[in-house]
Amino acid sequence: MKPAKIVIVGAGVSGLIAAQHIEAAGYSPIVIEATDRVGGRVKTDSIDGFACDHGFQVLLTAYKEAQRYLSYSSLDLKTFRPGAVVFRGGQAYPIVDPLREPAQLFAALFSPVASLRDKFLTWKLQRELRATNSEQIFAADQQPSTRQFLLHYGFSEDYIKAFFEPFFGGIFLENELQTPAPMLRFVFKMFAEGHAAVPTGGMEAIPKSLRAQLEKTDFRFETKAEAILDNKIRTQAGEDIPFDALIIATDPQHLLPQLAGEPIQYHATTTLYYKAKGQQLPSRLIGLVEDARSPVNNFCELAPLGAGYVPSGEQLLSVTLKDIPTAANAEDAIADELRRIVGRSDWKLEPVARYDIPQALPELDHLTYDISATESRVTEQVFLAGDHLLLGSLDAAMRSGRRAAEGVLEALRLL
Repeated sequence: MKPAKIVIVGAGVSGLIAAQHIEAAGYSPIVIEATDRVGGRVKTDSIDGFACDHGFQVLLTAYKEAQRYLSYSSLDLKTFRPGAVVFRGGQAYPIVDPLREPAQLFAALFSPVASLRDKFLTWKLQRELRATNSEQIFAADQQPSTRQFLLHYGFSEDYIKAFFEPFFGGIFLENELQTPAPMLRFVFKMFAEGHAAVPTGGMEAIPKSLRAQLEKTDFRFETKAEAILDNKIRTQAGEDIPFDALIIATDPQHLLPQLAGEPIQYHATTTLYYKAKGQQLPSRLIGLVEDARSPVNNFCELAPLGAGYVPSGEQLLSVTLKDIPTAANAEDAIADELRRIVGRSDWKLEPVARYDIPQALPELDHLTYDISATESRVTEQVFLAGDHLLLGSLDAAMRSGRRAAEGVLEALRLL
């Protein structure tokens, strides 16, 4: 009996995880990737000695799937502190978790950003979520928006505006907080149980480490899948690659026309990088912009992390915008806006890189923590993987890749 031919479209995180499980079962999968490297949306460029991720991204160390597949020590993770800095009227107001940093208790109690009630509710929510498993968070059929949840929980409008909108708006890539509330609760739980971290050298170290674990996978880069023809995948170059099972670990819409009635929508963003002079933020804290009219959502200085993003003696500023700007001189305009935010008209900022990301995160109305292996199957031979099936996160991408591989292996056993 000939060994089964298993093809995976997409060398992003979900495709790499699927390939791991396929290899472990004794098969040698083929991975077709349209670009020149692994990673999907998780990529890093080296520009004049600076490491620039494609969009500001972090790894939440409490992710269960990440703990399963990644060696944190090998990635040499560097962590952000548990908190942020809120900029209001040119003034900076740090918000740091006093449970993690007891020395910050006094400052936290008297921070003008949140009332005592808001601070108590933050502690209460954190405690509740620590006692709730992730599956339970997503179990309810009805999923109100994040904003509805926060108001119902009792948080004030002022605190939602000052903290939740810029902080979680930067994670969700939408500041109206219409993202279903389970995502807020899940991410809040992950922050409570672990840290936001980046690998030394940039986020692309994660997919690179996943690829390094593969020994029998045939990668075909700069090979775009064009169509599915019976049991063959046709590439843009006209090559037909036969398969017994196919995992689509990318947006499947162009390959499966029958899904055209359910198009995947995405949140868009732009990330700008600047070479900067001096340090404006407390070390390893993210700056949040309270002003809803500002195009800037958040920004952070990468040199204090010591994660190899910045040459010695330099400073690199990562800036996340609320949308993709249309102005030709957007980098200069945003630099002026940053100076206004921090109240420093003399702050020297030199543009390094710009990433417009129209498909940054899938826009989902209902979120699912997990699916069964059989639920990843859309036809007799075709399976789906990707965070758009669950929720927008590295954790979900990994879980969906595992489930798709399990579905393929189960189907092959029944042949």
